[in-house]
This record gives sequence, C-alpha cells and structure tokens, in this order.
Amino acid sequence: MLPMGRIGRRRLVAAAIASAMALIPLTAAASNNTADADALWNQPESVSADSAFYVIQSWWDGIGRATQSDPTQRGLDELAQANADLLSAHSVLLRQRTDPGPQPVAVIDPLLTGIYNLITGSNAKAPVGSVFNWINQSLLNLEGRGSTDEIVRVLLKDYQAKQAAAERDLHSTASFDADALLIANAQRETAFMLKIKAVSSPGDGLAGLLHDIDQSTTALAARHQGNNGVGNGNGSANANSNKQSPPKPKAKSGAGG
Repeated sequence: MLPMGRIGRRRLVAAAIASAMALIPLTAAASNNTADADALWNQPESVSADSAFYVIQSWWDGIGRATQSDPTQRGLDELAQANADLLSAHSVLLRQRTDPGPQPVAVIDPLLTGIYNLITGSNAKAPVGSVFNWINQSLLNLEGRGSTDEIVRVLLKDYQAKQAAAERDLHSTASFDADALLIANAQRETAFMLKIKAVSSPGDGLAGLLHDIDQSTTALAARHQGNNGVGNGNGSANANSNKQSPPKPKAKSGAGG
C-alpha cells in the first residue's frame, strides 16, 4: 500500500494534468479559426432584444469593449456581438410570427391562470405576463423601439456597425489568421441571413436593409479572401508581375554632342 503522502502527490499531479487538458481548447482557439468561429456563435445569452432593459445591457457591453486595450480581443468581442445581433433579430421575428403577445411568467402564471379564468370567465394564458408585457411595451415606446420591426432594424444596423468595427480592429492582428476567421464567420452570417429572410415579411420594411447586409457581408468575405490568398503562392506571383525590366537607354539625337 502506498504511503498517504505519495498518494496525495499523485492526486495533485492528476489534477494538474486535468486542468491543463481543460485549458487546451482555449489555447488552440487562437490558431484554429474554425474553433474561433464556433466560439463567436456560442456566447452566453443576455437580456432579450425585445426587453426594455436591453438598452442597459447594450450600454454596459459597449463600455466593456471601449475599455478593452487589446484590439484583437476587442475585435473578437465586436464580431461576437454582430453575430448575437443576427441571432436576436431572428429570435424576435420568429416569436412575432409563431407566438406573439404576452408570454407567461414561469411558475406564477400557470398557478394563477386557472383561478383568474374561473373568476373572470376569460381565457387569458398569461394574466401576470400581460401586466409585465404592458409595462415593457410602454418602456419600449419611450425608447423608440415600440414595434418588432423597429427592434429588428436597430439590431441589423448594430450588426453592420459591429462587423465594420471588428474588421478594423482585427486588421493588424498577427497572433492568428484573422482573414480566415473573418471569411469563415462571414459565410456563417450569410447562411444565417437566409433564416432571417424566411421569417420576415414584405410588409416589415426590412427587405432593403437585408439586401444591403448581404452585399456588405459578401464584399467583406471577398476582401479577406484576397488577403488570405497571399500566403498561398499568390504573393510571389504578384511580386513577379510587379518586377519591371530595366529601362532601355534612349537613342542619341542626330545633333552632335
């Protein structure tokens, strides 16, 4: 049987190895652009975009990005926020189409709905949720985001701003291949735009904005596709094409010198 001290040391070594293994994905994220793109689409959920408190959450997140001294991390945060804007826009439009109106408050509304409907003779699914919805809608009106279309329009414009800021901040990144990351992320954004278009309607006034976003995202991917190709042999070809043969000497004029 091993002495207790030796067993304790082995347990400490095992714990250290487990901790190191847990940190491997974080370290590899800088060199694996696919992992980076996955992380940018798997951010923790925050306040819903159709909540009146969303502006406070956005303000707080903006302060965090503004005080970030590392441009690479700031660019990644901006790109993650741009993706979150698309996810939120889709979620708001989908909920408006499939389940509009007040949402039941968990635990409370299921308990009160039966009693409320029995007394009033109505068929309300969310009596408490209706009160909260009225308060939330009143605050949204004060914020200038009173309709679903206005909320989605603000999200899409913020997406454009965050995407442009991320491209600018990641421009000088040398720690990993920012071009490959931006291309992979733009491809996911373009694919997700199809889902947003599928739940939008001609009367929401978003068609022009969605078209502009498609164009700008495609252009971003094209710009960085060219940059990403420099390291694949195109750089040497461009360098050779820029080489010029030495100028020919000018012929002397007939007048004697």
